[in-house]
Amino acid sequence: MSLLTPRLDWIWGCCTAGCEAYQPNEYQVQLTSEPPMSNAKHVLTSGDSFDITFAPRLSGLGFLPSGPMTPRQLDLRSSLELPDLQAYPVPPHISADEVEEVRKEKLLEMYKEFAIELHTGMYLTQLTSNRDYADIHVQLMEDLTTLKLDQSNGRIIEFPLTSVSKVYRIVKNDDKWYAAGTPLPNASPHAEHIVVVEFMRRKLAFVFKELQVSQRFLICMELLIRRAQQRQAMRSLTPTFPHRPKQCPTPRLVHEVNPPGPRSGDVKDHH
Repeated sequence: MSLLTPRLDWIWGCCTAGCEAYQPNEYQVQLTSEPPMSNAKHVLTSGDSFDITFAPRLSGLGFLPSGPMTPRQLDLRSSLELPDLQAYPVPPHISADEVEEVRKEKLLEMYKEFAIELHTGMYLTQLTSNRDYADIHVQLMEDLTTLKLDQSNGRIIEFPLTSVSKVYRIVKNDDKWYAAGTPLPNASPHAEHIVVVEFMRRKLAFVFKELQVSQRFLICMELLIRRAQQRQAMRSLTPTFPHRPKQCPTPRLVHEVNPPGPRSGDVKDHH
């Protein structure tokens, strides 16, 4: 059956503003010494007009640029390359009939734009464990391998992309849940597209109104996750000790290369 179970117990493990459990590879930064109030909620409904670091919301395939990119962002953008994949996804606004090289170029351009937007920071809607909607701020950290979430409760939670087990999309239509790609019996204009980023013991669910926006987010997140995991694998293969020559010099070779001089107690022969 294409219709998913209404309970969806696996998704209600999403991180909420009040979650206290500490998980491996997840780091929490407490920004206040006072205990958090469970009933107090500060919703991020709009950005600060004087803040140029956050990207605003946009109902489209991207976010409006907040200004020219910094030298660091230009360096990050130029250094980004597509991870090694057997098959590359097709961007949502590109026809599958395009030449493969053209599709890869457009995919790389979309990937770079998304990475810079997420590095700058963007406001997204999160589906919490109690089925509420919360506006949160999401930012990709400097190493481009860690996702930082600010839920406006005085705490910032960091999620390493190397710990992601899977990322996928589901659709909520008339309070019923469907797998991505399933034909909806009565498609509603208010259908919600939810991208789930799943860790070993946590899940983050991001809600989007537009199909193409959710597809773009899903594809680019997959690319960032693959990049982070491949870089981690490369680091694990790097030898701990420096390279040594294959042939170690024997005492005879050392003697021939550096012949010993006369010792202080030796008597020289003048004959």
